[in-house]
Amino acid sequence: MAPPATAATARPPTFRRGFYLHTSWEFAYPFAVRSWQREDFTRFFALLQQLDFNLVMFWPLTEAMPAPLSPADRAELETMRRLADDAHACGLDFWLTFCANATARPEIASRSFKSRHLYPFRIDVRLDDPIAKAAYLAHRAEILKILNNADAYVTIDGDPGGYPGAKPRQFNEVLEADRAVLDRTGTHPPAQQIVPWVWQGWGSDWGKHGVWGEPIEPLAGPELEAVKLLPEPWTLLPGRHIREGRGNGRLIFEMTERAGLTGKSVLLCYEIIEYEPTPPAVVLQFDDIRRVLRQEAPLLAKSRGVMGNAQQPLLALPNLFFFARGTSNPAYLNRSDGEILRDLAQFLGGDPAVLLPAWQCLQRDLATLPADLPARLERSALTAAAAKLLPGGAARYLQILAAFVRARLAVLQACHRPPVSESAAVDALHQATAALTAWWGVHRYVFTGENGTDFQWEFTHPELLAPLQAWMKQLTYPQDVIILHAARRLSATGNLSENQALRLLRALG
Repeated sequence: MAPPATAATARPPTFRRGFYLHTSWEFAYPFAVRSWQREDFTRFFALLQQLDFNLVMFWPLTEAMPAPLSPADRAELETMRRLADDAHACGLDFWLTFCANATARPEIASRSFKSRHLYPFRIDVRLDDPIAKAAYLAHRAEILKILNNADAYVTIDGDPGGYPGAKPRQFNEVLEADRAVLDRTGTHPPAQQIVPWVWQGWGSDWGKHGVWGEPIEPLAGPELEAVKLLPEPWTLLPGRHIREGRGNGRLIFEMTERAGLTGKSVLLCYEIIEYEPTPPAVVLQFDDIRRVLRQEAPLLAKSRGVMGNAQQPLLALPNLFFFARGTSNPAYLNRSDGEILRDLAQFLGGDPAVLLPAWQCLQRDLATLPADLPARLERSALTAAAAKLLPGGAARYLQILAAFVRARLAVLQACHRPPVSESAAVDALHQATAALTAWWGVHRYVFTGENGTDFQWEFTHPELLAPLQAWMKQLTYPQDVIILHAARRLSATGNLSENQALRLLRALG
């Protein structure tokens, strides 16, 4: 169990511990948040409450609802609205997230909402165009009139959204318009906050400079000064990446402190629960969580709270658990990796001897990864009440872990030594590729869906793929022959055509 919090480390009752649910990327159920039904959200909210969270932030992806709102989209908004009531019933504050100026072309409305991919249809509205701005804000107001029962309304300054040269005043105008709508139609206006999410700097030009290639300080500095003029109540959401040299590093946190705004902030530690993008795999990031939370401890002591995020909460569950415990009680950061995983196994009511090697799967080799582990996972059970709160259920969670471990084992077994013949090489290539496509068949991750929804190597976690890539580089037999025969076998036994298999296997060489 976690050591008790001391007076020196205990958080005040008002301190927010939040988790951000992101719905943009597409996976199969129950991986993807966008695939969840109301009961999945309700269970997950209860799980967050058991983990001592008191805040959940949710991106409903209303940007994929063009103007005018269709009856079907209005019905979707009513469904989203009920999530706030469900979160409140679990003791959580509920924050909704929006882009500052992003919407979609009208033709996206012909698709069902949960099947929409925003990015190919996205429009970034120019807020310096009075006519476009008025139409956009009117459409946004129609959305907020339905989603009027949240505790806060978060607006990101870009990624997605924004446009080159946008002025801080225009960002504020969006937030002020939201404030006016809440004052007129909100369920509890005096307490409903607007929240500027300072992330990339309003007015950046990624088209010219590349993603995160532009100096951030000249953009975010004026933005931070401008938000000081927002009407109350408001909270700031500054975000940092997992490490310095990645995205904005921790620059926004430093700038927030220099601007005197840490005390009005919930600090978003992006990626420390799940690196982005991460194709489905259990990736333990305990060292990142320790490093970032210790690094930011002085700012957290001044702030209103802390938040983490994940696209696929199920596979990030060990990191979510550690983040929850570490933010509730900083002394918990001193626990060893094994102790943390055993605590999680106890929390779920599972057997540590089965769960620990599954969660550590990517850190293990053939000598330390039991060959019978998938079968043992499928025969095991999670008996604690908390396990019943996992979206998809406890049994499904164990099946997913088993499928993940089975894929890892198959790739390691196929690629652990050079083949002794051409036929052995074909067997190994077929076995490894079939295992990876079978795992993809379980999770169906396709990122944002812009690049299609068929299997591609980029939809496989790099650590799962690495043994096969290394094996291919050492192959001494004629690759063209090996690839041709393996592709024919894959097309006969799997869900790939021969041409698809050929394209994939040639990309490995």
